[in-house]
Amino acid sequence: MVDGENRVAVVLGCGPDIGRACAEQLARDGNHVVCLDRDLAAAEASAQALHHVGCEASAATVDVTDRESVRVALREVVAHHGRIDIVVNVVGGSTWALVDEFTDDDWDRSMQLNLRQQWVVAQEVLGILPSGGSIVAIASVSGLSAAPHHGAYGAAKAGLIALVKTLALENAARGITVNAIAPGSIATAARTDDEGLVDRIPMGRRGDPSEIGSVAAFLASPAASYITGQVLVVDGGASVKHPLQAV
Repeated sequence: MVDGENRVAVVLGCGPDIGRACAEQLARDGNHVVCLDRDLAAAEASAQALHHVGCEASAATVDVTDRESVRVALREVVAHHGRIDIVVNVVGGSTWALVDEFTDDDWDRSMQLNLRQQWVVAQEVLGILPSGGSIVAIASVSGLSAAPHHGAYGAAKAGLIALVKTLALENAARGITVNAIAPGSIATAARTDDEGLVDRIPMGRRGDPSEIGSVAAFLASPAASYITGQVLVVDGGASVKHPLQAV
């Protein structure tokens, strides 16, 4: 276990699955976790789940598509807890369709949820994070390689990866680390359409949200203080396999 040293971690998109898993591991490592989500009930459920395992957590609502909502939410965290040391941004989503079938709204929504809001959150929190602070963004393997129906999502996640690397360079001298995680197929309530991919994954199974949470907590910990600008792929080995070779 990494000693959180009373640090304050904010998890955005802290509903079930990956967001809650990130919050739980951060809390188990000794950080006080603030669960932020558009759905206050979901954020409160995540905070309550952490209380049940003896960890400290609180909950609040935020609309990441609204800069003022982000600004107010972060200021309230500082007002209540005195600081923010860690931000893990899990928010994302998209419409899944062929590129020539996207509407303008589909495209704009994907860019908003997967890229623009990450930029807004980073802008608003960089003036708060101390030296030793950390930002962890949840990207996707779709930002590293192409897949049908992932045009808008993949483009946005690729943009997020570029943003993470730039943020890492711009803030390295301040002692702030910025990294991304690129999950592959993870078993979540929102993803029920990729069971057929299991036989293509060398490990023979989908990932568990806790396997993303543990990576996020590591990247946010002092143990990863010399790691920045990196994209850590968590996909059961799928991306290292030759695309034309069966598992």
